[in-house]
Amino acid sequence: MTPAEIYASPWHHPGTLLPLAVVGLAVALARRAQGRDTDPPFLRAWLLWWGLEIVLDASLTGFASPLHGHPGAERVASIAFVILGDLRAYLLLERLTSPSRAWSSTWARALGWSFVASLAVAGATLVAPATFAATRHVFLFYELVSLGLFAAWRLAILPRRAPATDAPALGLARAVAHFFLAQYALWVTSDVLILSGVDLAYLLRLAPNVLYYGCFVAFVAWRAPRGLRA
Repeated sequence: MTPAEIYASPWHHPGTLLPLAVVGLAVALARRAQGRDTDPPFLRAWLLWWGLEIVLDASLTGFASPLHGHPGAERVASIAFVILGDLRAYLLLERLTSPSRAWSSTWARALGWSFVASLAVAGATLVAPATFAATRHVFLFYELVSLGLFAAWRLAILPRRAPATDAPALGLARAVAHFFLAQYALWVTSDVLILSGVDLAYLLRLAPNVLYYGCFVAFVAWRAPRGLRA
């Protein structure tokens, strides 16, 4: 099999990514159980909800999706899960750096951040439909916008909020930003190489997929300090 065929195989998605998502959920549930008396309700709820969400994502999207044959539902699910995939990070960033803010405001801000890249893609598609008729171009544009957003968080927003943020919460927020920066940088690099004709880049693209589906929830469960205030 060529790298492109391996990437497009159900053995990759869901064959590999779904079991990894289940492992991530198991790690999150173990942390919930261990941190019942020390972790804030927000973190315990976050671990459960997003652990379940990524398992559902891996089950309903990919190259053996049960939604195949229903293109409208498949497209809606794909877009929704992309937005949710970013929302889980933005919700953490907003809550960790502004724990006293009202929940309605925290959710509104996190949702706003999570829609920016999708709305940018929608606008770019209207302006240059021929360019964005290619799915890979859509992927790359979304990834570049998201990379810029997480860079803005790490380089501008977190430093501005640092004086009012507890050190443990700030450390976790920085770790979350670094994780998503690495993830999106790998996707961007992979897609630039794929568009340049480098077939092996499909194998490189497996790495950020594993980070996205199998590692992020487990990473937060592992990295979150005990006694976190959020």
